Amino acid sequence: MSLPPVHKPRVLLLSGPAEPPWNRSDKNLVRGLATHMTRYRPRVLTHEGVISTLPAHVETDPVWGPRVGGHTPIGRRLGLFGRLLSDTDADIVHLFWPADLLVAPVVRAACRMRGLPVLHTLVRAPRTTLGITRTVAAEPVVCLSQETLRRIQRDGIEDAVWIPPGVTISPPDATRDLPALRRRYGIPAGVPVVVYAGDYTHANAARTVAATLPRVAREHPVHFVMACRIRDERDRAEESRIREALLADGVADHITFLNEVDCIADLFAVADIQIFPADSANQRLDMPMVLLEGLAQGIATIVANKPPFEELVLPGAAIGVPSMNPASIAVAVVELLRDDTRRAALSQRGRQLAAERFDIRAVAASYEALYDRVRADFPGRVRHRRGFVSGGIAAVSPVTDLHKASRS
Repeated sequence: MSLPPVHKPRVLLLSGPAEPPWNRSDKNLVRGLATHMTRYRPRVLTHEGVISTLPAHVETDPVWGPRVGGHTPIGRRLGLFGRLLSDTDADIVHLFWPADLLVAPVVRAACRMRGLPVLHTLVRAPRTTLGITRTVAAEPVVCLSQETLRRIQRDGIEDAVWIPPGVTISPPDATRDLPALRRRYGIPAGVPVVVYAGDYTHANAARTVAATLPRVAREHPVHFVMACRIRDERDRAEESRIREALLADGVADHITFLNEVDCIADLFAVADIQIFPADSANQRLDMPMVLLEGLAQGIATIVANKPPFEELVLPGAAIGVPSMNPASIAVAVVELLRDDTRRAALSQRGRQLAAERFDIRAVAASYEALYDRVRADFPGRVRHRRGFVSGGIAAVSPVTDLHKASRS
């Protein structure tokens, strides 16, 4: 006699379109969570006509309509979320959105009218946290860094938790043909590789990388790679300016401009060091996913010694240097290139921290524990602040413990 199927509650992941190209950290976060949930049935939003590349257990809803160029107007977003929430059969709503004075109240009101529990993950570090309570859809608020957690708690959010973003953790792939990968990406053989995978125009980080190159090249053989996607004409103009500056400095042969890379893991396979000198994560995912993917691949990492990147430096998984300071970054790069033992130790510690803190499977489990707590706490239900009840067995939520630890 077969047992009846176990009912899994449905969670609606309310976000921008979760579909290819997978070139944005917030989309990749939604994809990773939906893929690795085991106790909830995830539903994600897409455009019409998109062929899903997600696992079979992930439902898709083409509510974003036909794909058109440009950004979806804010008015259409508000109407879309309102209509969606008025009809959804989800058991819980999870908003992946920045702090937003327009979107958050719409989601909050719609969920309240429907009697739906909701939580809100801040997918970007807020520029300001003044008035933060008006710009979130519900509490708990999930922060992707300890720095954002401290900021929003200071300015009025009482129920906040820290759940870092997650990436796939896998052993090194010894089958990759490294010489072939170098040829594919136009990287010369026999020279160390330094990668910057970020934006051209955010916080002048790309210019800082470009100014670092000549200083390193004078001290040690090296080849830099710029893996920056072109989003608009400003990015294209910035790339042109950087190319011209490096040509004038006589180091144009020491750099490859790849722009968007289909498989960043292939690039990391030939990289020795990654650098991320941006001085701020404002209006970006607190911890860029590509930075965490490099750590997971064992790439020695250099970051700005400022929040939130200090959260990688303090555990010893990355080297911190003054932000926007090409001389300091160059010194750190040259020292790592000359010291194989130190570079290997940094690589090992980065991989270890990625496995301990940023494993997407553990991150998904933490979110599911939080869903349990939110549903148990929802008005009309028995409140269990320190744990949740599932199948008659009391269990302690790892997210609640993490929240408690972050306040200590």
